[in-house]
Amino acid sequence: MSEGNVTLEKYAELCALMADTGGDIEKENQIALSKGINPEDWKEAKEYYTAKMQDPSDMGNTAMAFMPLFQAAQANIRGGGEPGSLEMYARVHAEMIHRKDPVDPSNKLDHMIVIEENGFTHAKWLEMESYWTPKIGSDEFPEFDPELALKFRELIQMEADRINGIVRE
Repeated sequence: MSEGNVTLEKYAELCALMADTGGDIEKENQIALSKGINPEDWKEAKEYYTAKMQDPSDMGNTAMAFMPLFQAAQANIRGGGEPGSLEMYARVHAEMIHRKDPVDPSNKLDHMIVIEENGFTHAKWLEMESYWTPKIGSDEFPEFDPELALKFRELIQMEADRINGIVRE
């Protein structure tokens, strides 16, 4: 599958490289040029693949083909390592669940505030989620690791206790 000079594989690579551009077209164009794609071809590919992934008649096929390519490109960029530790993932996840809005304590604190306070952009947090969720989520994922899942649950409980001021002996 390709749009002009940009295959889905190249599009996924470019999207991974552009994760922190915040939609800044000039930054996107610079990254595209650094990978041999001119701004016009990048714009055309971005519009095409975005529309294709949103098209109900595509039935999610393009998005399902894109995600593993995108995740592989992210892993390649970070050298195959973790995007962040399990401990960090648990801490931020617990804060999203348990921290309260200081203005209205009956509501949770907005998750974007939690993400930013912990030094993540939305794109980097999504990378963290897509890395850890299959490993700790459920045995429906081939990457599921029961030991990591148990460790994650213990870390979540520890972080929940910290957030809620609970001291355990």
